[in-house]
This record gives sequence, structure tokens and C-alpha cells, in this order.
Amino acid sequence: MKKYRLMQIPPIRFGVVLGLINGVAGMIIAPLFLITLGIAFTAEATGHTPNFFPAVPWFLAGGLAVFTPVINALGGFLAGVLIAMVYNFAARWTGGIEIVLEEKP
Repeated sequence: MKKYRLMQIPPIRFGVVLGLINGVAGMIIAPLFLITLGIAFTAEATGHTPNFFPAVPWFLAGGLAVFTPVINALGGFLAGVLIAMVYNFAARWTGGIEIVLEEKP
């Protein structure tokens, strides 16, 4: 078994990876926004609920669904860069994360 230390994470690369992961998550969440807003608008139009969304037309719901993956990806990128920078700073003081790997026979 060999021990390795993770001393530095490249912030831009980590940001790109986290942005990609969050963008894919946004693509999964976007249809859920459309479904829930569709149910809310339909219930409102039939008079089953109070008028919660009087000034929110359907195109805003569609815009929300389109821009959700983009906003999630951008937020993931920024969070990834910030997390990597904080880790790199902390790793200087603490010595980083120690990983034990075993060679395959």
C-alpha cells in the first residue's frame, strides 16, 4: 500500500468539472419546474386555487426551464473554483488529504 497526499487542486479544472455536474443536474431539474408550474397555472386557471401568479406568464416558466441548467452550471463553476482555492490554502497549513492506494496484483 502506498500513501499519497493531495496537496493542490487546480481551481479552473475543478470549477469546470463541478459546473458540468451542476449543469446536468439543472437539466434534470428543469422539467420538474415546468411540471410544477404547469400544475400551478392550470389549477389557478380553473379557479381551484387563489390567484398566486397573476403576472407570471407561461413564457417566464419556459425561460426558467431554459436558463436553469445555465445558471446551475455557472454557479457550480464559481463554487468549484472557490472550493478549490480554499482547499489549496488549507492544504498548505494542514499537509493536505492523505490517500492510501493499493496496487492491483
